[in-house]
Amino acid sequence: MNYFFSGDFHIIILVAWILSTAVADAVSAGIFAADESAPEAAETDTASATDLATIRGVNIGGVFLIEPFIKPSLFDQFLNLSEADRPVDEWTFSQTLGKEEARKQLEDHWDTFVTKEHLEQLVDSGINWIRIPIGYWAFNLTDSEPFVDGQVPYVERILEWSRDLGLSVELDLHGAPGSQNGYDNSGRRGTPEWLLSRTNVDRTLDALTKMTLLAVEWSDVVRGIQILNEPSRWKWPVADILSFYNEAYDIVHTLAPDAYFMIHDTFLSPNDWPSLVSSNWTNALMDTHIYQMFDDYMVTLNETAHIEMVRTMAQNITQFDRKQFGVVVGEFSAATHDCTKYINGFGRGSRWDGSIDYANGQKHCPFDTCTCTGDYGGNVTEFSTHYKRFLRRYVDAQLEIYDQEIVGWFYWNFRTEMAP
Repeated sequence: MNYFFSGDFHIIILVAWILSTAVADAVSAGIFAADESAPEAAETDTASATDLATIRGVNIGGVFLIEPFIKPSLFDQFLNLSEADRPVDEWTFSQTLGKEEARKQLEDHWDTFVTKEHLEQLVDSGINWIRIPIGYWAFNLTDSEPFVDGQVPYVERILEWSRDLGLSVELDLHGAPGSQNGYDNSGRRGTPEWLLSRTNVDRTLDALTKMTLLAVEWSDVVRGIQILNEPSRWKWPVADILSFYNEAYDIVHTLAPDAYFMIHDTFLSPNDWPSLVSSNWTNALMDTHIYQMFDDYMVTLNETAHIEMVRTMAQNITQFDRKQFGVVVGEFSAATHDCTKYINGFGRGSRWDGSIDYANGQKHCPFDTCTCTGDYGGNVTEFSTHYKRFLRRYVDAQLEIYDQEIVGWFYWNFRTEMAP
């Protein structure tokens, strides 16, 4: 779901604190990286993870597909509009501004929001991969759509920086025509229509083909291709998603056989993952996203229960990694609550303090009083020592599994605008 730790950390803010507490297997501000001496992931029974050193990655999210919580100022400019007229995603952002102004603002965003210095900080922290989410409209845009294109030169600039720094890259098709899930992270919030039209599927495959050809041009850098982020199994039959996955596999395997073919689990339970894969695939990885702050029940857990939940949620994942093919946690976070501004979408509140639209004021937290302040606010300077220590334990519990028992991980996200 592409959401960041609710404290809105910059990558580097807690580096000194983490290092001073002892083991350099975690770097905060969103990034907790194992040190270079950590063991590599064990080989699985298939070729997909063989000889693949542990992926220790970070998402470069919110750049080529904007999300309100990552750069709130892009959406705050519309607060003077009525609630019904306010944009909530990149589609309505561009529609409201018009193509000329949208291009102007987005080109400035693409040019400035991620820099080589950001990647250098990641490398210095032990990161060896980055994941770059990209909307389909960078590769396949019709005149009738409000989106603007032009992202590819900026993507290639990041690929050049990655080459210079020795980073491996996963290119991730993060949005599909019609929206594959109805989330703002697909580019269009609302009712998903992706598989309602063969035209949408064909356009998705065309965008994937062009993204794969870009990967071929940068084959020494791009080592993974995620064919589509988070298609919703709540909306689409698993058999239909698998049909798309098979068509996508033919494209990626033909054009870039050495790149990892990466699919998302569609939010299925790991026990059901075999229904999403084909025994004919090679060089494939399963991508799963693990969060504990987008569920009414999970945000009510206490600190101990959150850490125990990490192990519970990972049990069947590690079994699949050993028996089927490799698993990478493509998104995870240090957050256990949803207090970050716009974390649930522009104009929506939080479960934690009961301000989210469907809660009717009912709060969901493990305390009698639930407010998005102090430890549960967006100001890192207000975090208590106890809370920082909990964050360390919580992320360590995740990395103990993601870094040592499966192929690896990508933290979400490399930065947010509100980070100090």
